[in-house]
Amino acid sequence: MACRRKPITVRDFESIAIIGRGAFGEVRVCRYKETGEIVALKKMNKTEMISKNHLAHVRAEKEVLALASNPWIVGLKFSFQDEKYLYLVMEYLPGGDLMTLLIKKDIFTEEEAKFYIAEAVNPEKKKGTNR
Repeated sequence: MACRRKPITVRDFESIAIIGRGAFGEVRVCRYKETGEIVALKKMNKTEMISKNHLAHVRAEKEVLALASNPWIVGLKFSFQDEKYLYLVMEYLPGGDLMTLLIKKDIFTEEEAKFYIAEAVNPEKKKGTNR
């Protein structure tokens, strides 16, 4: 017999801090009560997404995060929704992401830009090898 799991809700997370705000909502550092794991919980207002015609962008973000196997792209653990919000539960990366770094630096040098692009395209290739 297949084991049925109860639906995940926002009550399954203990909020620790807000780490970002965006067009549709916010990102919080949370503790997943079931495992004790620290995660990033992105909460997006569905009405706002629809009114700004960004549904396709949000779906694409979710698909990329779900399918990506790259150390430079945050891992999506799972997603769920309620009547008002869509939630993405992602691995928590202390220090932020590439966008945070770009905002802090304002502009990357050509060398930095080449490095980050090369890593995103082929994170397994090591300097000096032909893999």
